[in-house]
Amino acid sequence: MSQHFVKLYHAQSNCLVRVQLGWDRPLQGFYMVVEKDSVEGLDDCDEGIVYSNLDDVGHPSDLAHFKEIASKLSVQIPDVMWRAAYLDSQHNAVNKHVFYSLDGDVVAPF
Repeated sequence: MSQHFVKLYHAQSNCLVRVQLGWDRPLQGFYMVVEKDSVEGLDDCDEGIVYSNLDDVGHPSDLAHFKEIASKLSVQIPDVMWRAAYLDSQHNAVNKHVFYSLDGDVVAPF
């Protein structure tokens, strides 16, 4: 499974969220999880899932479904992260962990 992460502010929940997007090699489909990330100063941010593909049926073989979900949630995922997940599907990647800034730069794990 490839794992691409970005952390960003989510206005709808007034919290930081961590988005995980990637390719699931055994299931041959994409996945996405958006989860709250509790931090000091944002008291309303109890940890919890904002969105998980596990609530959906199956694993989509393209990213259009997750782009639509991200848009509905007002979650701005860097373009480079979408491209990386797509390339992972083309190369059937596994055991890959990459962390991104909002600008799409690769950063240290968080």
